[in-house]
Amino acid sequence: MNLKAFVSLLPLAALTLAPMTAPVAAAAPAAVTKPLPVGTCINLGNTLEAEREGSWGGVPVRQEDLQRIADAGFNTIRLPVRWHNKSSNKPPYTVDPAWMDRVQQIVDWALAAKLNVILNSHHFDPIYDDPAGVAAWHGGVWKQIAERFKGYPEDTLWFELENEPHKNLNHSNLLKTLAPALAEVRKLHPTRAVIIGGENWSGIKSLETLPLPDDANIHPTFHYYDPFLYTHQGAEWTKPDMPPVGRAFPLPEDTAQLARDVEAIRTYIARTGKTPFMGEVGAYDGHIPLADRVKYHRTIHDAFAPTGIGMCMWAYTNTFPFFDHKKGEWLPGLRGAIGLKDNTVAPPAPPVAAAAAQAPSPSSSSHKSKLPPELAAFDDQVPGDLINDPTRIDWATYGPELEASARQSADIPGGGAARVFNLKSRGSFPYTSSANVPLIDDVASGEQVTIGFYARTVSSERSDGKGTIGVRFQENVAPYDGFGDTTVLVGSDWQWYEVTARATRRLRKADAIVTLQLAGAKQKLEIGQAIVVKNAASIQTTQTAAAPTLKDAAGIEMPDAIRALGQLVNDPTNRAWGHGGAGGSWQGLDVPEIWLQKATRFTTTKVGENRWDLVTGVPIVPEVKEGDQLVAVVIGRTISAQTDDGMGLVYARLQSGTPPYEGFGDKAFKLGTKWQMIQLPFTATRGFGAGDANVTLHFAAAAQTIEVGPVYIFKKN
Repeated sequence: MNLKAFVSLLPLAALTLAPMTAPVAAAAPAAVTKPLPVGTCINLGNTLEAEREGSWGGVPVRQEDLQRIADAGFNTIRLPVRWHNKSSNKPPYTVDPAWMDRVQQIVDWALAAKLNVILNSHHFDPIYDDPAGVAAWHGGVWKQIAERFKGYPEDTLWFELENEPHKNLNHSNLLKTLAPALAEVRKLHPTRAVIIGGENWSGIKSLETLPLPDDANIHPTFHYYDPFLYTHQGAEWTKPDMPPVGRAFPLPEDTAQLARDVEAIRTYIARTGKTPFMGEVGAYDGHIPLADRVKYHRTIHDAFAPTGIGMCMWAYTNTFPFFDHKKGEWLPGLRGAIGLKDNTVAPPAPPVAAAAAQAPSPSSSSHKSKLPPELAAFDDQVPGDLINDPTRIDWATYGPELEASARQSADIPGGGAARVFNLKSRGSFPYTSSANVPLIDDVASGEQVTIGFYARTVSSERSDGKGTIGVRFQENVAPYDGFGDTTVLVGSDWQWYEVTARATRRLRKADAIVTLQLAGAKQKLEIGQAIVVKNAASIQTTQTAAAPTLKDAAGIEMPDAIRALGQLVNDPTNRAWGHGGAGGSWQGLDVPEIWLQKATRFTTTKVGENRWDLVTGVPIVPEVKEGDQLVAVVIGRTISAQTDDGMGLVYARLQSGTPPYEGFGDKAFKLGTKWQMIQLPFTATRGFGAGDANVTLHFAAAAQTIEVGPVYIFKKN
């Protein structure tokens, strides 16, 4: 059935426009306390808080460690210190002078390296069993700490009264227990920052009821080892409740919980006016591979960073390490995962190609039973399984420069209604202003997903007068993982546009969306009915995933000089390429100055054992027959290259996208530091089925950073 036939089943009245709502009065904001400038922080874990320095398998702190931390870009160290076994439990609770000298030495080293210092009491074990009975002892120790650090700069040295209250030390007695310590500190340090964490090991939920003294220089903290079943899997010290080994991250429920936790921090800041900081975060290295630890830190960092809170990693070395003291080097990828400059290559995540190779799961027989009757009938008319409500266009929108409204007219195809999007200025990124189409069913990893929609451009600042829409299938919760990033150029007449992609991760229906990214230009667009299906490569036809449709080259932005090369046989707007290899890393970029405004940065830090140790594969849509003549046009440039002439070195090959990756036409080309257009001719010495052939690019022949923009592949006529 053709598109016009089945969209006519939806009457105009079925389309729902965004309702108008009355404004809600806002609550009065809380008095704001200036946040503690923790920035990016690291704990000196398993050092001074151990039974003795150097026990627990650790190594003592050296002055060079502090300078190394500062040189890496960290702003702050957190210095955990065990005091109860270095002091008398009888008045005047004398602290071992040698121990106090050692603590002061490390503080001095850190301050000399221009680092902030959080000095705490850590594992003051008796206080957790008997808070009231031990409070005076705890306060007597803090009296001596306060005396030793009198006169130290307040803007760089801060006190944390007790790490992770738990057991019998809880919110009902927390302030009373800490009162002697706080009183002793305030005698000599009336305005120094003092940090307090909550009950139950200072987990994030403790912030909901954390009591704090009426003191503008008190700052809240929390620790984040969530999900604990992942971060502490196989950790012996957690027995008898040790989490079993093998738990993955992030599961769908982890992503949803992370989004709620981030929102909880925003709510706490708005409610209290105080900005907490994350005093500890990490994942146990004993049973979690480094690549997964990198992924965990990046996920947590990227989720919480927009809230503006500081974050302290656990830990520098010894346990959960960022630095390998045996090799004398930072562990690859971890610094980059938390936003610091990083000259190491992170261990590779599972390549997109591997995920895409998974067979799509069969459509659930219960799918139709989940749909309302009117949508179940509509589902019968479309290929695959319908997974959105096409009768609605009241999509959620956001963006500071976006004006959204609705229009109804009989000349609008697909139901007679459209959303009007007026972008008053181009955004920093295409996703700065977006509309989100919600999905009503899960998408499994490996399933093919397709969105089709009507759209037209009313006006655009682009030189060709076309509008631009970025399309992405993703979760609408931090860290907003997704796939299928594609740019669609929209003409001035109503047309039907489709984007299809293979899911590289699961999308749970509670959070699943297709986001339409609208900030790629100053423009005014109208978008009508949208239909999303899974397990079908096209909505207009009944073609299967093995025979996906091609886009009209006339509607795709490209250099005019290459349009005459032949028939376009790939989709240059779809950058869901098959990246892979253990020899480097890749990163998507917005690059406004090149065609289609997208690029991918590929980085290797050393020559690989094989040139394909870092590789990407650009898929060819139709079948390739023996004897076909193809031309791949690659737009690229070199950022840096450790080669004799400073130019990047890339190898290309036309091959199968599945093992054993048979192919032909191996070529090499060089790239300078300015954007270049490279043409690579291939003559097929064998055939490939539709969707099986790839033009692969290999980057591991040199230590280099290469950026690849659009790739256009033509079959000669």
